[in-house]
Amino acid sequence: MTQPSPAERDRRWAAARAIMASQDVDVIVAFSDFGDQASLQRYFTNFRSSYDYVASLLYRENGCDMIMTHPGGIPIASQLSWATEVLPMAVPETMAGHNSGKGPSVGGQMANRFSAKGVKRVGVLGMEYFPSGWVELIRAAIPEVEFVDVWQDVHLLRLAKGADEQALIREACRISDLAWSHVPEIMKVGRKRYEVLADIEHILRLEGCEDSFNLLMAMPMLQEPLDRNPYSALPVEEDSVYLLEISPRYLGYFGQQTNLVGTGPIPSDMLKAHQAVNRAREAGLKLVKPGVDLIEVGSAIADQFAKDGFEPASPSFGHAVGLELEDHHINGTSLVLEEGMTFIFHPMAAGNPAVMRADTYLITAGGYERLTNGDPAAMVL
Repeated sequence: MTQPSPAERDRRWAAARAIMASQDVDVIVAFSDFGDQASLQRYFTNFRSSYDYVASLLYRENGCDMIMTHPGGIPIASQLSWATEVLPMAVPETMAGHNSGKGPSVGGQMANRFSAKGVKRVGVLGMEYFPSGWVELIRAAIPEVEFVDVWQDVHLLRLAKGADEQALIREACRISDLAWSHVPEIMKVGRKRYEVLADIEHILRLEGCEDSFNLLMAMPMLQEPLDRNPYSALPVEEDSVYLLEISPRYLGYFGQQTNLVGTGPIPSDMLKAHQAVNRAREAGLKLVKPGVDLIEVGSAIADQFAKDGFEPASPSFGHAVGLELEDHHINGTSLVLEEGMTFIFHPMAAGNPAVMRADTYLITAGGYERLTNGDPAAMVL
């Protein structure tokens, strides 16, 4: 598998610039802070810095600047990213609207670039996350500047994946399936849970994954806190049940498969809840296709739970997946499905909130495709 193509870059930038045009914004700023912010920075530039703080400036007219805090990262970003120009932080002597009390600054370089390009309206991805120091420096250089929060539009923009993104998620799912196929030989009674997770991580890394999010928790969930620690030094015990989640990230994109694993028979009440969760998910999936609102899918899931004598643990029955494992929470609010969207669906039954079976799905023109291929039944070793 390869990195997203120039055609994928053009698709993303064109969609983002359409948002800018609709809101009369001159530039969108994304930066590698945490979570959604870092993912959006990567979405626009195809670059993830492992040691540097990065800000990306995608302009409405043309080009995309990248500002880096460490000069050593500039040659790497210049070679690997989609940015048209990679710049260092501005030192005080070169800052637009210079304040002598300030040191080298990302915001100062941002102010320099905005001044040079005539920027008047800056699109930010959540005003509460945008550093106040940057606002101060930009306003000192451009007193008439306005800041416009475009997070919601840009966040929704990336839910429908292009062909390159779909291929990367598909590969992440293949790797999750591969790791699951090794669980019977890895998860032996007496081994420490962190040893099991280390072996899973080793498999994922050998397949080219950059990182992952994996959990191994004893069931039921409501036990002593140590027992819920996914990296617990406690051993895998005989005749016990565990929740195992394997979520590799391949070239930026996640896939996930989650299921119960028993080192002996699954208790009847837990098995009943697990089967109800599977039926509820299948009931929801019968409705899944472009044009359907996720509220309708959630209602079908709740109806099936009721038929089986259960209630859903919450309005959430999963989340979108992509550059973040949880790209968009399904929380009972409206979201109309589109072709190319990718989700992890995992309804949970009230009373047994960790009894779940998670898979990754792609919304297709005619419905959906399951991208992970595990057995819906609980795994018994």
